[in-house]
Amino acid sequence: MTIGILIFSESIESVPTGADRFEEAAALLGHTLVKLYEPYLSFIDGEIFHKGELLPPIDIIISRPNFVEEPSLRTYAVQLLEQAGYKILNGRNGFTWAKNKLTQHVLFQQHHLPCPRWAIARKPEDAIRAAQTIHYPVIVKVAFGTHGKGVFYAPDEQTLRPLVDYLAIRDRNPLIIEEFVEEAQNSDLRVYVVNGTIVAAMERKAIAGEVRANASLGGVGSMVELTQEEQDLALKATEVFELQIAGVDLIRSTRGPLILEINGNPGFKELERVTNIDLAKIILEYAISQATK
Repeated sequence: MTIGILIFSESIESVPTGADRFEEAAALLGHTLVKLYEPYLSFIDGEIFHKGELLPPIDIIISRPNFVEEPSLRTYAVQLLEQAGYKILNGRNGFTWAKNKLTQHVLFQQHHLPCPRWAIARKPEDAIRAAQTIHYPVIVKVAFGTHGKGVFYAPDEQTLRPLVDYLAIRDRNPLIIEEFVEEAQNSDLRVYVVNGTIVAAMERKAIAGEVRANASLGGVGSMVELTQEEQDLALKATEVFELQIAGVDLIRSTRGPLILEINGNPGFKELERVTNIDLAKIILEYAISQATK
């Protein structure tokens, strides 16, 4: 069987996708893995080319949306691949919604998913007013970001004001102002969901001087046992976002578990190290099962 990994970056860019682990797992399972780079896909008269060559039959494609810009500019590739008959995991709706943090918060509210208090503001003065309402310290998030990039901590207005002034000029996009949950103690939970089942989880702790617990920023993972409430929240979020493969980030608060965000391109190397679970194999076995349907 031929399994494709759809990577949304140049082949020479060092952007985490898990492709190397998928290659190892595919070899052990006796299948062929093909890396497809979205910037090298072209669509001419109904035919699809990759690096100038006609795209061969592929049994199933796993989408790994490792980009930070507006997702609607990437959706067409998945749409045209699906129209051509290719089966894709984590396709259009899921990754488009998950890549836009503004949409994430709207869906959190719409589906009553508990999360830290938040506000969306485009103008700096509105962001300041939102922070005053939520109360300091606050977290500021840009609309598009990954691996903790575009997330800022503001303990007071003196810190927040120049930050939102700069972002308003640089991005001209709305900002998310979010409650900082102090009792979480700069840690979060990464819950990995495949096909509606939680397959692994860990607690991540930020390094000294940092509030972001992402492993890519030095956060260290450890084993954790999830409560039933935490499991239910992670599974409901994955269902809402229509993702077959998801990383759901939660924090523990005095109000119960709160969702921070959901990731349609969740990394898993640190999770594999912590849990000793072969997540690459689990994902590929699921993909294989879907390809034969």
